[in-house]
Amino acid sequence: MTAGIVDLMPVDLPEFVRAESVGLDRFAATMRADGWTRETVLELPYHRDGYWDAQAAAMDQTLRTRELGLAPGKTILDVGSNTCWASALLAGHGLNVTALDINAGEMQGLGTADWWFEQNDVYFDRVLGVMFDLPFANATFDFVWCCGVLHHNHRANLYLTMREVSRVLKPGGSAIVVNEPCRSLRHPKLRPGHEVAQYEGHEHVYQPATYLRAARRAGLRVMVVYPWTVRMFGPFAFELPEETTIRRAAWVFIVHVVRHVPALRRAALAYKQFVHGRAAVHMIATRPEAEA
Repeated sequence: MTAGIVDLMPVDLPEFVRAESVGLDRFAATMRADGWTRETVLELPYHRDGYWDAQAAAMDQTLRTRELGLAPGKTILDVGSNTCWASALLAGHGLNVTALDINAGEMQGLGTADWWFEQNDVYFDRVLGVMFDLPFANATFDFVWCCGVLHHNHRANLYLTMREVSRVLKPGGSAIVVNEPCRSLRHPKLRPGHEVAQYEGHEHVYQPATYLRAARRAGLRVMVVYPWTVRMFGPFAFELPEETTIRRAAWVFIVHVVRHVPALRRAALAYKQFVHGRAAVHMIATRPEAEA
């Protein structure tokens, strides 16, 4: 154990994991060079830009989904916690959080948690480990949080990760998967991660069905979530001021109809994901209750 972080990395650590961890150190250095500070990190996920807007919306949607039962005292594993922003927010809502990552440093690893502990007066456990071989006992957690992390698996490990997630979930527990990128006709992403290749992030991009299939193959019941990052799916009011054009009024009417017709909602999500590329994969994957 180092500085409150439990090291449970596999002895035979794959080279791509080692390279990605070192790449996170390089990325942290780039962030500092670009002006990121402790104070900037502690603004997350409410640091205004497209990427962080999506993270904030996903967390807001999750916390407001009462059916999930994210109650104080419940246990939750934050897979790929990175800057630990989600762990800190979830701990602030009274959940017993365990943050898992492959890097122990500050800015891009578990060491960042110390900043949140001091700033927000929260605490959560920290574990160095890999998501495709989770270092926890069976049925440990009520929830698992996966935010934009599953695509760091190659295809075989994506299934292994979902199998591990299913294993560590308690019967009836749920994996909350948000903001997983997907391929689309407009954005095929044939070279995923090439913009950040120097950080060796082990990036992959899959079609939505690949994520769902991996979860179902692992024995989880999957419910597709309509992300609030797409405005028509969110709890947002569409107003019609006096100066509204006919074209705008027609669009608001269409949105209203789509919201209330399940078949149209499914079609709209499919278009956003498969054609337009403006909707990431969100799902809730639940481990079935134990049989009597």
